Amino acid sequence: MMSALTWVVFIICAAAVALHYNATKDSQFLLYAIPGLIMLLVIPMALAWMSRKSFIKSSEQFAPKARVCEIGGIDQKMIGEVVRISGNVQKISFRWLNRPHFHIKDDTADIHVIMFTAPSNKIFVGDTVEAIGVVMKHLLTRNRIVISAVSITRIRRD
Repeated sequence: MMSALTWVVFIICAAAVALHYNATKDSQFLLYAIPGLIMLLVIPMALAWMSRKSFIKSSEQFAPKARVCEIGGIDQKMIGEVVRISGNVQKISFRWLNRPHFHIKDDTADIHVIMFTAPSNKIFVGDTVEAIGVVMKHLLTRNRIVISAVSITRIRRD
């Protein structure tokens, strides 16, 4: 699945190609422009497929090592550890970039779970999920802990 940003770029470029051809009627230009437009679609699709495949493989490797934790028990000393958490999705951001950030809450606390590819199944606010990933410091606010997830799976839709 391609991100909304990729589609916007493709539409802008396709419109520019159409406008240029309409103004110049230069068919030689289309010999380069059309393959270029096709590549604007094929490359992001291939990268998304490879990324998802890599995350599935990582998930299979991490799952047996993952330590089951309550969110409230995750602290600075656990940075670099592989954990498995479950909780309720409170908020989702950056989905439009295919880099979703999930705000997940259990009975003990809440945490941000960051993925660098879209999960294989659709996750919605209110879903109960299980996430497997590595505990790390947030890139921008270094004093906050996040989970860089290799998988997030819906357990139940509420």
